[in-house]
Amino acid sequence: MRRSVVPFAFVAWVLLMLQPSAASAAACCLEEAAFGSPAPFDEGRAEAGVAAAPPAAAVETAAPPAVAAPAPTPLDLSSEEVADKSSYKDVYRVLKENNECSRFFGGPRLAVTVFNQFALLLRPRRLGEGALGVVMTGQYTNYLDVSTGQAYRLFEKASLNSDGPFRAKGAQGSKARMRVGTFSVETRQARALMLLHELGHLIKGDDGKWLLPNDGGDNVLSERNTQEVETHCRGQLLALDN
Repeated sequence: MRRSVVPFAFVAWVLLMLQPSAASAAACCLEEAAFGSPAPFDEGRAEAGVAAAPPAAAVETAAPPAVAAPAPTPLDLSSEEVADKSSYKDVYRVLKENNECSRFFGGPRLAVTVFNQFALLLRPRRLGEGALGVVMTGQYTNYLDVSTGQAYRLFEKASLNSDGPFRAKGAQGSKARMRVGTFSVETRQARALMLLHELGHLIKGDDGKWLLPNDGGDNVLSERNTQEVETHCRGQLLALDN
C-alpha cells in the first residue's frame, strides 16, 4: 500500500441536533423527519482557505498490478478495539457483498478495506448529549489500494460521541423525531447510514473526486449527500432487520 501525507490540518465534525425549521438549519446529521438528514460529516469552517485538492506531488497515480483482488475480511472483534461493534457488523454486512451499495464505494474489496481502517481509528468520547456525533481531526493521509488502483484518505484521529446518536436507542421526546436520512435515530439503519456517509468522504471515485463532496457549512449539500448514500444503500440497510 502506497501513501502520501497531505499537509492540511482541519477539523471535521458531526453535529447532533434537532432542526426546528429548514430556514434555520445548521450543519448537522440528525433532524426532524420533515427535513431528512444532512451528512454525518462536516468539514465546515476548516475548509476556508484550504485548496480543493492536494498538491499534484501528493497524488498517487500508479496503476494497480494485474492481480485479482482478495476477498474482503472483517476485523477480529475479539482482539481489535472498535467503538461500536454492532454498527461495525452491520456496515460490514452491507459492504462485503457485490451489491449496489458496495459498488458505489468502489466494490467490496476497497469499501471494506477503507471501512476497516476507519473503524479502527474511531474511539468513543463523551462530547455531550445532543451536541456532536463524530469528530475527525488533524491531517489526512492519501492512500492507494494496490489491489484496485483506487485512492482514499484517512484522518489522524476520529472520535465517536458516546452521548450521541449511537447511544440513542429507545429515544423519546425530541430525540424520537430525529432522523438520519429517512431512518429514525435509534435504529441500526441510522447508525449504519452515518458510518457509510463518512466512508463516502474518504474514497475517491474514478473521476478523481471524493464520492461525496465536502459539505461543511452547506446544509443543502449535506442533505443531498446523505440522500445519495441512502439511494444506493437503502435496500441493504432495510435488510439489516432480517
